[in-house]
Amino acid sequence: MPGSELTGKEMSTINRIFNIFVSPRTTFESIDRKPDWFIPILIFVIITTIVSFFIMPIALDQQFEQQRIKMQERGMSDEEIETALTMGRKYAEKIGPISAPVSAVIILVIIAAVVYFLGNVILGGKTSFKKILSVISYTSLIGGLGGLLLLPIMLSKKSMNVHFSLATFLPDKSAETVIYQLLKSVDFFMLWQIFVAGIGMAVLYRMSTKKTTTALIVLYVVITLIGVGFRSLM
Repeated sequence: MPGSELTGKEMSTINRIFNIFVSPRTTFESIDRKPDWFIPILIFVIITTIVSFFIMPIALDQQFEQQRIKMQERGMSDEEIETALTMGRKYAEKIGPISAPVSAVIILVIIAAVVYFLGNVILGGKTSFKKILSVISYTSLIGGLGGLLLLPIMLSKKSMNVHFSLATFLPDKSAETVIYQLLKSVDFFMLWQIFVAGIGMAVLYRMSTKKTTTALIVLYVVITLIGVGFRSLM
């Protein structure tokens, strides 16, 4: 079985994937010598597509139930609501299988661009975008694992309000509250990804893991606060 004894030797993609979970520094040292991102992104896209396929009915039910309530509050008739929801659901069911994999790739590229800016501009380091994209693509597999573990739980509960975060201890009815959204951001797999990405940045930029991880945490907190603030205004 591939392991950390491969340190200092060129690693295959499968060795890099294995080590991202058990010995991430060895993966990033290999990436620093020879970056690659296609296979891990492909795996992440496949996982995202599979998860999205199975949870789409649940997600649409919750989404359209919320929309129904908002439409009722606006004074729309039952006939108008049903027409709007039926058309919206048909469109979502058609575009969903396409949007899931495309969105996954776009999100990873955007994250890589932000981290590249953080490391090269704000922290004053120097590395290539390809190496940063490689780091982000491999760390995304941690989130992919989390998604696969959550899938059977969401299917059994028929709910999207399932996660490995502090919000787990709050009732579903509080899902739209600010405190719920903040606690939801304290997610085990997200924190794991941030820590591992911090190791990757430390390797590429020749910086301390503490410095790079702290920078990523601050970035995540800022983005989370902006997102929760924007959501509360909607």
